[in-house]
Amino acid sequence: MNTEALLQKYANFIDEGKGALLLSVMGGKLSEGINFSDRLGRGVIVIGLPFANIRSAEWQAKIQYVERKTYERSSGGEETRRSKAKLAGRDFYENACMRVVNQCIGRAIRHQHDYAAILMFDRRYGTARIQSKLPEWIRRSLISAPIGATISNLYTFFEEKSSIEVTKEK
Repeated sequence: MNTEALLQKYANFIDEGKGALLLSVMGGKLSEGINFSDRLGRGVIVIGLPFANIRSAEWQAKIQYVERKTYERSSGGEETRRSKAKLAGRDFYENACMRVVNQCIGRAIRHQHDYAAILMFDRRYGTARIQSKLPEWIRRSLISAPIGATISNLYTFFEEKSSIEVTKEK
């Protein structure tokens, strides 16, 4: 089945009130350019962090380039310049990963009144370094909770949102 047919079938199930679950790989066909706003995307589940293979020749070359350019532009002693270069390489690598995460999140929330539950499963999302690479509107809403509390929070979230939608329709 091609992507267009799959998406149409997915939308039909939602329109019929049956609900649907669409699974995708971060960075895959469905991660860019497709709009899952409103009823088409009420939840995004991100499992892990989609880091590229840092040992690949391509990524080694990219990181070395960033480190070399940073080192050349840096001032200070040898140790300081090396430290800045390593940090720049690490930031470059992490930013590429988080760009993919942010694109996935952005597929479901497309306008001011849209909403979706966004679940991110990986301890690293709890670190300040990774959180700083998320949009501010996501950082403000982050909750770290065990699975039982998460399910309860999801229930409450969708109950509140559905009552708002019913009020708007009247």
